[in-house]
Amino acid sequence: MKDLTRILSRFVCDSRFDALPPAVQHEGARAFVNWMGCAAGGSREDDVQLMRDHLAEFNGAADTTVVGQRVKLDALNASFINSMSSGSLAFNDTHFNTVAHPTAPVVAVVLALAERRPDFQPLSGKELLHALILGVEVQCRVGNMLCVPPAESHVGLSMKGLAGVIGGAVAAGKALGLDEHGMATAIGHAANQASGLREAQSTMASHFTYGHSARCGLTAALLAARGFECSDSMLEGPKGFAVSFSTRPNLEAALDKLGEAYEMSSIAYKPYPSGFVVHQIIDACLEIARAPAFDAARLAHIARVEITANPLAEKLTNRVAPLDRGQALVSYQHWAAVSLIHRAAGIAQVTDPVVNDPQVAALRRKVTCDSDASLGREAARARVVFADGSYLEASVAHCRGSVRRPLTDDDVSEKALAQLRTVYPTRAAEDIRAHCWHIGECDTVAPLCQRLVAEATVN
Repeated sequence: MKDLTRILSRFVCDSRFDALPPAVQHEGARAFVNWMGCAAGGSREDDVQLMRDHLAEFNGAADTTVVGQRVKLDALNASFINSMSSGSLAFNDTHFNTVAHPTAPVVAVVLALAERRPDFQPLSGKELLHALILGVEVQCRVGNMLCVPPAESHVGLSMKGLAGVIGGAVAAGKALGLDEHGMATAIGHAANQASGLREAQSTMASHFTYGHSARCGLTAALLAARGFECSDSMLEGPKGFAVSFSTRPNLEAALDKLGEAYEMSSIAYKPYPSGFVVHQIIDACLEIARAPAFDAARLAHIARVEITANPLAEKLTNRVAPLDRGQALVSYQHWAAVSLIHRAAGIAQVTDPVVNDPQVAALRRKVTCDSDASLGREAARARVVFADGSYLEASVAHCRGSVRRPLTDDDVSEKALAQLRTVYPTRAAEDIRAHCWHIGECDTVAPLCQRLVAEATVN
């Protein structure tokens, strides 16, 4: 398709916030609140601290906010850490079509620019939300181009790395006020840096991909702003992004109902800190665990736990013996076991003591998964079979947090507050959450950035 990169660039540049549907504007605020909670909740993880210490050695101007920290980094490094933090607990948002986590790099780059736009003009809350929405929009559409049939992207490629960098570049480009040519150039530079392999999943390197996408996306937009040129057909060109990362790329999917239907409306927010392809398994196991017929005495008599789910669950989360928290976050066996034993599925269920609990480990070994391609990614069936042959079962058509069963505003609010409270005093956490919900009414984002630094409990 000729001029795909240009068409998307023109759409972004011509977009006006007040012309967006109110529901899309509100979804932008929900995404921002959810991102802020996730960035705070992940800001003290070991891998984030290791990366912060590494980057500090090479840091430039220390003028940009790092969520949950009193120290500041330069804009590129701060965007890296903030994006990485938001994904480090696998609690961030998800775009079901592409298995991407779109706001991680998008919000990180816009927040970085809130304090250092080249023209020194303050970034308003509306501008932040607008850039967020458009970065998500283009990122998901580019991802659809790689994944929507007849297109097929190899399972080893990480969409958060391939499409995330483009979302970051678009969001940064919008915040910088790039024109159509500049936006196309930024997209081109981003496409040229796209990378990420799922073999890294469950390791620190997987979280690196979030940070890399944000930093490269911001770099792409800043280079374009300086006039550093690139091809304006990097997405659709005969040796470009689409054909490099997909078999039979579906270029039409990138433009389908452009400006009429918004991908922001198909973003899901996670109720559990795990890969989203496990959520339906968690729901089914929790339903069984909380049934009157299931009690603690029956745990010792479980013979096996039979899961039936979309093939993606087995492909991405088959880890019967996770070695640590990172691996447990993306292990369907672990989440099935702890859901049945603890009757809960939260951050407390992926601590190292729980991962290494002999009872949990023993039950993980009894969990199996049959793949059924007829089941949607939001659906699963679970059957707990006992030693006497009796069983309990549950089916989930649409898991909690999915587009058809979304978290409410109150759910998103409570989730964000719980994570904010891990690094901010309770009153400050409540104020930050309220500020995020009303960000669209703020003349400048700077006071929020200042609050994020000043109220952090430790460096």
